[in-house]
Amino acid sequence: MADLKLLSKLSEAFGVPGNEEEISGIMEAEFKKAGLKTERDRIGNVIAYGAGAKKSPLMLGAHMDEIGLMVKFISDKGFIRFIKIGGIDNRILPNQRIVIRTKKGGVPGVIGCKPPHLQKEEETKSAIECKHLFIDVGAKDAKEAAALGIEIGDPIGFAMPLTVLNKNLITGKALDNRIGCYILLQLAKTLKHKNIIFVGTVQEEVSTFGKGAAIGAYNLSPVAFIAIDTTIAADHPETSEDESAIALGKGPAIGLVEAGGHGNMADKALAASVLSLCKKHKIPHQLEVIDGGATDATTVYNVRGGIPSIAISVPARYIHSNVSVCKLSDIEKTQELMEKIAAAGIR
Repeated sequence: MADLKLLSKLSEAFGVPGNEEEISGIMEAEFKKAGLKTERDRIGNVIAYGAGAKKSPLMLGAHMDEIGLMVKFISDKGFIRFIKIGGIDNRILPNQRIVIRTKKGGVPGVIGCKPPHLQKEEETKSAIECKHLFIDVGAKDAKEAAALGIEIGDPIGFAMPLTVLNKNLITGKALDNRIGCYILLQLAKTLKHKNIIFVGTVQEEVSTFGKGAAIGAYNLSPVAFIAIDTTIAADHPETSEDESAIALGKGPAIGLVEAGGHGNMADKALAASVLSLCKKHKIPHQLEVIDGGATDATTVYNVRGGIPSIAISVPARYIHSNVSVCKLSDIEKTQELMEKIAAAGIR
């Protein structure tokens, strides 16, 4: 049974790339609660060692960061201009509730734009460009905005609570990849006596497919790496199976090819072992070959002459938005598969 309280805590935590301190603190505390030794490296990865960790471990990683924004400019009237941090579709931005993380704390706000009544016909035919959007924090001028603690470079996250849909699905912000973080924490409880190192990685959303994971893998020198992530579930009316055949309720997606080959090409022996275990234990699963998007597995495979890597992902509808939807059974089946992998001593 999924721990909804922990899922909510993880989902709602702040963790825009380069500013993962809040989610890192939660991950570190949960690892310690499970009895693992933890540390943070220079870039901010949270690394947890169980009693069984030794030389040449299996590295399991889940990125902690989420898509977000950053303060670019504060106008004389107290409105905030921003840039996007990570891959965000402009269409999801208008009218969102956000929080600006300042040195003084969180400042709530909303993303505003020109209302439809004042838009010209041509303006209504396309998404509003980011440069035409702004954040309203209720300040009357730049001085009042400054008094709230807002400065250029402050990170901005979405404000959205986790919600259960029809008893067996969840929706919320940052499910990419707080779902992976949740699974990693659950695995740490059951696999801490295996030769496994658990890593919450940083800056996956803004670097070449995973800066934090590459640095962590270089320092830890694992024998193999598995990225636990989320992926595109396209089982809704506006997509077809030839665009994406990944669906909710059909188990974890095994990533064979990412970003049309520009991302990870899954290690063949590792992929064969994973698929063999799925078959042996009758774990429902899906095969994924995608043109766009990649995971931490992409950069880790390039480290130290090549570390065999693969991504195992939970399907998520409306990914890279603050209303992603995942099915609880997919989370549970992904966790089950990871436990079978560890039990088999896969390399």
